[in-house]
Amino acid sequence: MIFDPFGDFDTVGYLRNTLQLKDPEEVKRAEHLAFEASIDGALSYLARKKTLDYPAILKVHEILFSDFYPWAGKDRNELVPHLAVFKGSHDNPRHTVFERPDNIRMAAEYALRLATSKSYLRENHGEVMGLLAFAHPFLDGNGRTILLVFMELAFRAGFAIDWSRTNKHDYLRILSEEIREPAKKFLSRYLEPFVVTIASRDDWPDIIGGIRGLDGLDKENISYESLDDPEIQQIYLTYRSE
Repeated sequence: MIFDPFGDFDTVGYLRNTLQLKDPEEVKRAEHLAFEASIDGALSYLARKKTLDYPAILKVHEILFSDFYPWAGKDRNELVPHLAVFKGSHDNPRHTVFERPDNIRMAAEYALRLATSKSYLRENHGEVMGLLAFAHPFLDGNGRTILLVFMELAFRAGFAIDWSRTNKHDYLRILSEEIREPAKKFLSRYLEPFVVTIASRDDWPDIIGGIRGLDGLDKENISYESLDDPEIQQIYLTYRSE
């Protein structure tokens, strides 16, 4: 199923992109080119920010993707507040539940608040990354936006993740497990062997530009449903209780 929350894919392409592209591979290529061309600007912006807050996450997304998505920098609550987004079908017990649109900011700010403690972030990096992924603020571009924000948070705490040594499929699978069962610390255990000390941001653009698969939380098996559906409301009530 094509991810078409605006309901106008046939006339303006995937998520109203500026080129009106419809072919998934063409969309991926154009989107990644926009991302690579904007990495330096996004990293410079993050380095200048004294405090990383939710508006900073929105701004990073805008910097990275505004050349391709006219709505870049606006979250799901602003664009499609009536839709719930899942990875996998919502009736599959192994589906991934992303945060309700009206709670996106709360989830992201909670992650940022945890990260203000450098020692906590160093010991629980997977929890913070998982919370940011769970918030899933945007219709597309979540993985790469979250990665840059997380890298800046980690840098301020004196470490980095050597993403070049991670595996796309393992990372996405474990990230989904982290979102489903955060108490089990799946992601922290996976990332720990890749933690390195860092003293400079200079090498980040080349490292990030070479990573593939960061769109996996946006384009692979994504589904959406109306929040007015009682069954969908029950999913969120069950998730909260667990």
